[in-house]
Amino acid sequence: MILIGESINGTIPGVGEAILNRDEPFLRKLAKIQYECGANFLDINAGVAGGNEVEDLCWLVKIVQKEVPIPLMIDSANPDALKAALSVYRHSEPPILNSISGEKEKWDQLFPLVTEKKCKTVVLLMDDQGIPKTIEERVGIAKKLYKNLVQAGIPSDYIFFDILVLSVAVEPDAALVALETIKTIRSNFSQSHVTCGVSNVSMGLPARKLINRTFLTMAIATGLDALLVDVRDQALMSSIYAGKILANQDPYCLEYLKAYREKKILV
Repeated sequence: MILIGESINGTIPGVGEAILNRDEPFLRKLAKIQYECGANFLDINAGVAGGNEVEDLCWLVKIVQKEVPIPLMIDSANPDALKAALSVYRHSEPPILNSISGEKEKWDQLFPLVTEKKCKTVVLLMDDQGIPKTIEERVGIAKKLYKNLVQAGIPSDYIFFDILVLSVAVEPDAALVALETIKTIRSNFSQSHVTCGVSNVSMGLPARKLINRTFLTMAIATGLDALLVDVRDQALMSSIYAGKILANQDPYCLEYLKAYREKKILV
């Protein structure tokens, strides 16, 4: 399982302010805390109103790389920002580029970048018609994009399918559709990874963390293996440790027992 720390994101008010003010100590500390909490990758998103995303994303990548030894997820909707950030990325392991999709304009802009740099990449299961309503349509998009990426030399395990979770407050069957999509993608692409925005499922509802934790455990059992989460959230991390043993992803419960001894499990 791959844990991706989500907290260095300019849309979070305090983080956005730190990016604009070039508050390096704050951001380096945030990177270090997530690393110490068990993150395998750190998501880096410099999208903040009033900023220059090309410059800001490069600066963020540079300072975070100085603080932690783990690879990064470079996260932007701006192709120019992604290209610039990749030019200053120095880790020996390829970054995860977030994200590409079946939308023609986005694909045409980012596919050459992904294949040239041999990046790992998040693949959103949507196209110019939007997010498909049915599992079959999402899988169809996945098959098409997977074929194009693999034929261009991208290894299967560099592909992270984002199954696109909607809110149950708007779509009552959104969680069930998401879980079935995860299971279907996992069975069709056994060497690739499956990810999603877990917190999307609870948008518009109270006590969101409870819903998120419950959905996350269910999703792990159906095949979710790349988690973009707040690794500082002890209750959430406790659910992940417990979910892994129940899904037989932690043989003999070794990770769970280690976390318990280190007082990382919240009961």
